[in-house]
Amino acid sequence: MPATLDTTYNFLPLSEPRFLIEPYLKSYYLKTNRIKRSPKQQDKFTSLPYEIICHIISHLDGPTLCRLASVSRKWFRLIRSNHSLWKHQTLSTFNLTLPHSNMDWYRLYQQQAILKKRWALGQVNTHYLLGHLDSVYCLQFHNRFLFTGSRDKTIRCWDLKEYRTLYTLKGHQGSVLSLCFAGQLLVSGSSDGSIIVWNLQTQQPIYHWRGYHQSAVPAVCMNENYIVSCSKDQTICIWDIKTGQLKRRMLAHRGPVNAIRLVGNRLVSASGDTLIKMWDIESGECIRKYAGHTRGIACLAFDGTRIVSGSNDKTIKVWDAESGQCIMSCEGHTDLVRSLSIDQDRIVSAGYDQTIRVWNIKTGACLLKFESGHSSWIFDVQFDSNKIISASQDRRVLVMNF
Repeated sequence: MPATLDTTYNFLPLSEPRFLIEPYLKSYYLKTNRIKRSPKQQDKFTSLPYEIICHIISHLDGPTLCRLASVSRKWFRLIRSNHSLWKHQTLSTFNLTLPHSNMDWYRLYQQQAILKKRWALGQVNTHYLLGHLDSVYCLQFHNRFLFTGSRDKTIRCWDLKEYRTLYTLKGHQGSVLSLCFAGQLLVSGSSDGSIIVWNLQTQQPIYHWRGYHQSAVPAVCMNENYIVSCSKDQTICIWDIKTGQLKRRMLAHRGPVNAIRLVGNRLVSASGDTLIKMWDIESGECIRKYAGHTRGIACLAFDGTRIVSGSNDKTIKVWDAESGQCIMSCEGHTDLVRSLSIDQDRIVSAGYDQTIRVWNIKTGACLLKFESGHSSWIFDVQFDSNKIISASQDRRVLVMNF
């Protein structure tokens, strides 16, 4: 290692530190595995001032840092104890919300690296939740709590750590087709055309809306101001969340409205008429239409900038929400794409071909396919960074933990 490293480093571009240290790291690792060093032998690099070492290694990536930490105990202690280094590595490498300040960043980086590898390889531990007496149509989860709705007319709340039912909600006279969960509120829609808003603290209904839809309610959604429902009767209803009053009822499509999503003041709907529409929720004005599917649309996701839709034409399409252009089409499902969920990296989809597929949301490449989880149609699928959960006609809820 050159003695002038500290002066040489100042003239290197930011991309150079890794290439500077890698040859040293490889040769040093080989030497330490071939011979036993005497106590008098010194690591010239670690004899540099601590500030310079920290400055250099701050430009290395996580895998290189891990290899460097394996060279010696001294390197391990130096790298392991640098919390700001691992905080930067973790937040720049993985899509995380900022955890609490006392986080062990090195351990968090390790956990996220293992999780990323398991996603890449499709390595999961599976659990089935049993209890519903008929098809499970819908699900919603957050952290350890999962809600599922079934053809048996009930909603179940599950503990995802203990894999058991905590309680059951009863109130609909038909199948529970749709759920939306936020804070202490749960909204459910039914094949009987009704919508119930539940207080989860008391497990009792706050509102029970009947007669506004003339057919099944396959989707509900909400934000801090509104609850929105859609129906096979081609309508969308918008409700004031605080008063429970109907604000607007719109004849939205020429076919059944199968899916809705709400972000800010933008509502997106998808229909059996093959169209997606964007609405201003305040005025009820249709802002934009998205055409491209050749058969009815069963599901959609919306993150504010892009719309992802799944159809009976067996494709998934990604749309630019602002321009209305179809960016990409994903093909692979062999039957209706019944449900999908997205984050900034992935699309997870499921359908009547009984498969769950994971796609790269930027390239459209199919990354994973799970074929043996269910024995019948899959009606709903959702995921987060740790797991995928699906609901099926086979009466089971499948939890796949990465």
